[in-house]
Amino acid sequence: MTLPFEMKFLDASSLADLLELQSIVSANLPCPEIFILHEDEYFQEALRVDRSVLGVTAGEKLIAFSIIAIPGLSDENLGKDINLPKDELVNVAHLQAAAVHPGYRGNGLQRKLTFAHLHVISEIGYNHACCTVSPKNPVSLGNYLYCGLKIEWLCPKRNGWWRFILHKEILKENPLLREKSTDRRQSGMEDNLMAHRDENGIEIREIAISDIEGQLDLLSKGFKGFRISSHSDGLKLSYARF
Repeated sequence: MTLPFEMKFLDASSLADLLELQSIVSANLPCPEIFILHEDEYFQEALRVDRSVLGVTAGEKLIAFSIIAIPGLSDENLGKDINLPKDELVNVAHLQAAAVHPGYRGNGLQRKLTFAHLHVISEIGYNHACCTVSPKNPVSLGNYLYCGLKIEWLCPKRNGWWRFILHKEILKENPLLREKSTDRRQSGMEDNLMAHRDENGIEIREIAISDIEGQLDLLSKGFKGFRISSHSDGLKLSYARF
C-alpha cells in the first residue's frame, strides 16, 4: 500500500514538530555520535530562510525533514575541508541536517528530500553541495552517495567525532561508476583493501568502512568514495579517481 506522503517547505509554525521529530530520532539512535542535536534557535533561524527546510508529512504528522544552509566564507564552510578554490567557497551550500522517523524508514524519504534540496540549491545559484556523515551511519551515507555526492575527505568535526565530507559539483554531473555486477562479496579475502578495475579500465579500491587510516591514505592520493556495499566480512566503500 502506498502511504500518503506529502513533501512541502516548512515555516515557523512547524518548529514544535521539528523539535519533536528530532527527539524521537535521537532516542532511537544506536550510537549518539551519529546525529548532532540542534537547539531551538537553530531551527528558528533555518525556518526564516525561504525553502531552507523541507518536510515530509503523513497526514498531519511530520515524519522527515531536510535542512540546507549557506555557510558563506565562515570557518564552517565544508569547501575548505576539501580544498575548493577560494573563489568557489561563496558557491557552497550545505545539506545541513536530515532526519527520518524510525517508523517510516525504508521508503526512500531521505533520498527524495536530498534530490529536492539539490534542485533548490541549483535554482538559487549555488554550484557546490556539501554535507557531513558519520562513518557509523552507513544508511545515510548510502543515501547521499546514491544522490551523486562523493566522499572527498574524512576528519574529526564537532566533539572530535569522525565525519565523511561529501561533495557534489552540481553543474558538473559525474555519473556514478557502475559495474555489471554489484555483488562484490568475495570469500577467503582477509585484506581490508581490495583493488580491481571496472569495465572501462578505471581502478577501483574497496576498503572497510571502519578503516579510517586506509581511507585517509586513499583520499590523500586523489581517490573519492562513491559507493557502499555489503560483503561477507562487513560494509565496504568503493573509491576511485574521477
